[in-house]
Amino acid sequence: MSSVALTKFNTMLLGGKILQSQAGSPSTATTDQVLIDQTFYKAAVALGVGCWEGYIEAALREFVAKVRLQAHRRNWTMISIFEAMVDAKASNLNTPNWEQSRALLIEVTGMDPYASWSWAPKFTNQNDTKQYFDGIMKVRHAFAHGFAVPNDVPGVTAPGILDDNYVTDALSCLEFFAITTEGLLEYELLHRHTCVSGWN
Repeated sequence: MSSVALTKFNTMLLGGKILQSQAGSPSTATTDQVLIDQTFYKAAVALGVGCWEGYIEAALREFVAKVRLQAHRRNWTMISIFEAMVDAKASNLNTPNWEQSRALLIEVTGMDPYASWSWAPKFTNQNDTKQYFDGIMKVRHAFAHGFAVPNDVPGVTAPGILDDNYVTDALSCLEFFAITTEGLLEYELLHRHTCVSGWN
């Protein structure tokens, strides 16, 4: 079983894949097919990033709720304060890039995902994965604020232009991060917090 957060992530990520699949379709708004395709591609990446942000926020809240069930009643006040702190920190995650997501995981769970956040077989190390992952965040930021795609986004074939392969890889990368983080959090639940049923 997976967390409620991952189930929702998987469902919402389909929206990004649907948007991606619309590239190549005509539009009644314009005959400029390049503009149409770029709009769908940018929207697909932006939705994917939103799914990742939603996942990390919801998964941490769910994680803390599971840990709370294992706590002794005498610690209830401290746990309630901690839950409120986690809720506030998760709500303030406006840029779910590598460093901010990693810092939030460390702060809330004490677990550092660094060793596991290497997206193989695409990359062989964390540094290359981080650069690619943060490039996805740049694409989302540019789209959300009405800017062009930056020319220095790793994985883009033509500077400033998204294509189908890039969007497929970007969504797959975000999926890798969610699934990997899900497994790390479940390991913590099972082995550090003795939640014998994991996410169940």
